[in-house]
Amino acid sequence: VLLATASPSVALGNTQARDTDDNQIEVRLIPKQNSVIAGNSLEVRVEVWNLGRKPLFIEKAIFALCESSPLSLRLELGPKVKPQAGYGCASDCIYQAGDSFARRLVDRWTVLPQGDFYGTVISIDPHNFPQLNTPGRWRLRGTYQSDGDLSSSRCMDPAPIADSKQQVEQLPFKAWQGAIETNTAWIEVRPSRNNASRK
Repeated sequence: VLLATASPSVALGNTQARDTDDNQIEVRLIPKQNSVIAGNSLEVRVEVWNLGRKPLFIEKAIFALCESSPLSLRLELGPKVKPQAGYGCASDCIYQAGDSFARRLVDRWTVLPQGDFYGTVISIDPHNFPQLNTPGRWRLRGTYQSDGDLSSSRCMDPAPIADSKQQVEQLPFKAWQGAIETNTAWIEVRPSRNNASRK
């Protein structure tokens, strides 16, 4: 099982942290295809739904391998994966001294209205998920989590804003906080033509 720090049938995620009727979300994974050829990437649509009764702040970056992001993905329950070369990456995040609280807020967070969703399409690459190099049937699922602290910073900050917590208290909405599981989608990895011809 690999964790990354970057579905036609949809099930409600199980909340594992504080969650109320006003602070309830669901995260859906919808693969663009249910099968891929070994060695190819898998494209997945990710939707974060606000099932509560009030707008919520959520993080803009849903999934990013080289940056801090709320979604981690897993491909599991398939055949044994052969050892492969590892993969690494790095990313810088630095605030400018003149960046205001408002600028930092909109750089990281967005408002999700009640009954609406925020989404993107991500590419799961076999370099990061070697299961996609191994023919078999894999279970795709993920965990979405956030500390909900609108005053916190995940970037290097040369000049922290002293009254950021007070400014957060004046905002009209709260940030979603908690950890939930996504729905499950099954992915079939088919042998490539080259591998099939060798057998």
